[in-house]
Amino acid sequence: MNAELKRRRQPALVRAALLDAVVHEAIVGGLAGVTVVGVAARAGVSKGALFHHFPSRQALLEAAYAECLLRFDRELDECIARDGAGAGRFTRAYVTATFNAINAPERDWARFSLTALVEPAFADLWRTWLTARLQNASSERDDPRLRAARLAADGFWLQMLTDPEAQSAPDRTDALLACILALASPAT
Repeated sequence: MNAELKRRRQPALVRAALLDAVVHEAIVGGLAGVTVVGVAARAGVSKGALFHHFPSRQALLEAAYAECLLRFDRELDECIARDGAGAGRFTRAYVTATFNAINAPERDWARFSLTALVEPAFADLWRTWLTARLQNASSERDDPRLRAARLAADGFWLQMLTDPEAQSAPDRTDALLACILALASPAT
């Protein structure tokens, strides 16, 4: 039995391969460089197989961004579960998950998340996701100190993904993380 036939019987693996291929293609050539043919070839499937999973290029791109959010969401939930203190817990988890995403082995997914800055559909997905998450942490939504901590984490994320010099100074990352988390710690 050949590998293609074997993989056809595992649609979750095909879908995952397609989404990974989108991320790689977007990092190499930008969103404009992501083509159905290129993604299918990188994933090792036919164009028809791609369209079996995703009805259009836009649906494929949106699914990749949704997967990006899902991965961040999982990391966020893990960070929330590890945080024992109540006040500011969501924000501390958000900051920690952001720093973890930058340093994760799947860093390409974090880099792909930059597409939210240029793709309106992705920016809408991000806003919807963040709004929903903040509804579960309504006491944190409007707290200026906690908002400043989340914005600082976003700034760190942007700098680490766009500035090669910042990436070469990991020793400063721990100190910066501690400083930002201090903003999100319960007031003493």
